[in-house]
Amino acid sequence: MAQNDKIEAISGGELKKAFESFEAASLKLSEHYKNLEEEIKDLKENLNAVLESLPLGIIITDGKNIVKFINKSLAELAEGYNLVNYLNLHINEFMKFFFNGATVDDFTKPAFYPLEKIMKTGAERFIPVFLYVKSIRGNNKKTPDRIFIIQNIEEIKKFKRLAELGEMSAKIAHEIRNPLGSIGLFASVLQKELKNEEHSEIAFQITAAVKNMNATINNVLEFSKTVNPALSKCALSDVVNKSLVYSSHAIKEKNINIIKEIDENIIIEIDENLIGRTFINILVNAAQAVQNNDGVISIKSSAAYSGAENGYIRIDFEDNGPGFSEDAVKNIFNPFFSTKKSGGTGLGLSIALNNVLVHGGHINAGNSQNLGGAKISVFLPYLA
Repeated sequence: MAQNDKIEAISGGELKKAFESFEAASLKLSEHYKNLEEEIKDLKENLNAVLESLPLGIIITDGKNIVKFINKSLAELAEGYNLVNYLNLHINEFMKFFFNGATVDDFTKPAFYPLEKIMKTGAERFIPVFLYVKSIRGNNKKTPDRIFIIQNIEEIKKFKRLAELGEMSAKIAHEIRNPLGSIGLFASVLQKELKNEEHSEIAFQITAAVKNMNATINNVLEFSKTVNPALSKCALSDVVNKSLVYSSHAIKEKNINIIKEIDENIIIEIDENLIGRTFINILVNAAQAVQNNDGVISIKSSAAYSGAENGYIRIDFEDNGPGFSEDAVKNIFNPFFSTKKSGGTGLGLSIALNNVLVHGGHINAGNSQNLGGAKISVFLPYLA
């Protein structure tokens, strides 16, 4: 009897330890599961952000060919229609309407991609597109999910023309630069030698015009060259301060009030010259837009997306000028698009965009709710 009591006592103690171990393992497993859920959520958010930022139309369907995702670029391409209506419908509903009665089989059976098709994008608008289809077959799926990628052929041609134009512009700029330098030198000498004030003023105007043309040539050459950033760690506040110094001619000319809220602890890994040029272009554009004497430009930094640890640093440039029209918001980063009545090449913000893109960042344009004018937001990867 005593022996049985001893066995029961030992068994009870071991059972208690087993329960405690099981409870500890359950808590650890629960915590691990929670961490996995958060990681999956972050991955999904990052994937959605990538798909939304692509300059390609994207549709994702499940194994039953039901539309589960349509990205922003495709919605903008077919801006005459509300594509949200096609979510949770069979992909054939989309294909029949936008591709003249086609079905999913017309796009999934061909062995070679891309397919060149005509897509309806408006009541009276049809455009040529390339269409690619990629199947995604999971471990436990009998039928695959699919990604449909739609690329506007007109955009491809436009980028090709821009590349050719950039190359031609660079050649012309180099040819013009040498004689332009001679003209500027001779005009400067004449200005010093001429005693007649009227004639001296003409020489001065020639010199000023040469400087303006030379600045335009520099913009064209900067736009046309391949950008290879030389990265180094920099304090964001230092880059902003230097950009303000180099933009001071435009800021002081109109007595503009600068409001600066930049976190001095933010360190970013950038090519300081490229990002500095980006900030200068934005600041000069803002300075030229605001009114004399009561102009205000605000520069503010903040964390964006998933936080400063693994996200972006956002730098907002806002002014109290007239702001952007709807057309300007759509085209402001396009090469040679300018809202200025005279004196603008339309390359400043295109160069700014290119400089930011090579850093893995991006730029948005809109209007400021705080100051009532334009707002340019620069997003740069954060260096933890």
